[in-house]
Amino acid sequence: MFSQVLTISKFTIIESMRNRLLWLSVLMMIIGFVLVEFVGDLAIAEHKATQLAVLAVFLRLSAVLLIALFVVSSSLRELQDKTLEMILAMSIRRSSYYLGKLLGYIQLAVLMAIVFALLLMIYAPFEQVLIWMISLMLELVLVVALALVMLFTFKQTPAALTGVFLVYLASRVMNTLYLMSQHPIISNDGIGQKFIDGFVGMMTWVLPNLSRYTQTEWLVYGSADWSQLLPVLVQTMIYLALLSSVALFDFYRKNF
Repeated sequence: MFSQVLTISKFTIIESMRNRLLWLSVLMMIIGFVLVEFVGDLAIAEHKATQLAVLAVFLRLSAVLLIALFVVSSSLRELQDKTLEMILAMSIRRSSYYLGKLLGYIQLAVLMAIVFALLLMIYAPFEQVLIWMISLMLELVLVVALALVMLFTFKQTPAALTGVFLVYLASRVMNTLYLMSQHPIISNDGIGQKFIDGFVGMMTWVLPNLSRYTQTEWLVYGSADWSQLLPVLVQTMIYLALLSSVALFDFYRKNF
């Protein structure tokens, strides 16, 4: 089983090279470099901080976008051209196929985070960039697992990508919305407001708190600390196991 997982992950990486995923990452680096230099020329005050903030946000969003697009498009292609049916017709378990794809995509996410971190080292201290890079790796791991869940659920590129980005955005802002609901500027005890507050509170328990991940202020203010990675790592492991269980359950119940 383990050899099957490694083989599938290997071919997943080979496919990414054929699809020029690495070259796309380098292209995004070049665009980010040009953008940050242009923004730096326009900044009147806090020149370096502005550059770091813009570049960090651009690279994080680019990484999420690229890895989500590749996971969904690559896996959907195997569904549509019957490659998945041919693989499952052999003596390969569905769990081995899923874990192989997951491992391959995670390796690509790690490589992409390393490539993007190389550019940041021009503008920020090494240790701060290293902590930021590890956090980005963990964030992309969750994006990969979420993309596979959405793919097996919807089996269509637009719907799957929409689901990924909606959950990702909600996970990023839900903690902020919860704090705002607990400390409103104008108090409102209406039924509608209570329902919204309860719904937001429930979602903070369901969704991962991605606001802890890959924080721009780590680079801008040099506030990153290794202890901040521990809760991020624990949360990643919990949601990775949960999302993988959901994906495998949905994968096993489908007929190919």
